[in-house]
Amino acid sequence: MVKCVCGKPIEKVPTWLESVNVTFVCTNCPTRQVKPISQVQLLGPEVAAPLENEAIEKEFKEEEG
Repeated sequence: MVKCVCGKPIEKVPTWLESVNVTFVCTNCPTRQVKPISQVQLLGPEVAAPLENEAIEKEFKEEEG
């Protein structure tokens, strides 16, 4: 059974999620910290800044023409 970081079992989480590297936190956990969605930081590929995109497009057009 999947357990919270405080040690309480979480019944509604499927048991196959025990193999996933995720920290589970129950709704009554004393260590729970609620953050607004605006503060969420997602990990993923870096996105080029708009100025970098413009420079790449300009360089590409110069190579074509």
